Amino acid sequence: MENKSIIAVIAIVIILIGGFLYTSSSGATVSAQGASLLEASPDKVSVYLSIEAKNKTAQGAKDAHDKILDEAILQLLRIGLERKDIKTVNFNIYPEYDWANGKNELKGYIARQDIIIEIENFDLVANIVDASITAGALVSSINFELSQEKQNEYKAQALEEASKDARKKAEATAKGLGKNIGKLISVQGEEFNYGPIIYYRADSAGGSVAEAKQAAISLTPTDIEVSASVKVEYKLRSF
Repeated sequence: MENKSIIAVIAIVIILIGGFLYTSSSGATVSAQGASLLEASPDKVSVYLSIEAKNKTAQGAKDAHDKILDEAILQLLRIGLERKDIKTVNFNIYPEYDWANGKNELKGYIARQDIIIEIENFDLVANIVDASITAGALVSSINFELSQEKQNEYKAQALEEASKDARKKAEATAKGLGKNIGKLISVQGEEFNYGPIIYYRADSAGGSVAEAKQAAISLTPTDIEVSASVKVEYKLRSF
């Protein structure tokens, strides 16, 4: 009988301790926002071109545009690019008006198209710019970027660093409260941010042929900032 009483008391104590531990560890939580900032060397450069041709008729504008485009592609292939490196996007033909005598008068039509050239060989940029301008195209911008493979690599690294930062902050907050962090409850707001470096942009550099060529000749890769943030939530425990 005495042994049964002792066992019963022990069981009650275990239950009480378990209940205390449960309530002390599962009620309160602590949240923290972690962040990271890395510098990445660009492994890709993108040259953005535009072709613009004007004519009295829409067909005439298109024909003039097509002539410049064909010549630009031909010149780019001659300097060593492959056709897959040259992307044509955003083709459009629209009317051009002139305000005169109190009304808009049709002057003609403009045919416009953008070209994007993405390469990993930075040494080709000067030749690309020179060949494009010779063919009649305009240089809109030159950007330093990360390939998708590099983006994935830095994304994993940045998120890992942000997660470590979030845990450290959660631990510091818990310590200040005289507690420790327990089980991870949730991870929210995993964000990865990366933006290309605009090395040259025509609308801010004056847009002259000479400036575009000089920018290409003096091309200097600039590191790109990669950042990430993570929000975490942990249970608090007193032991």
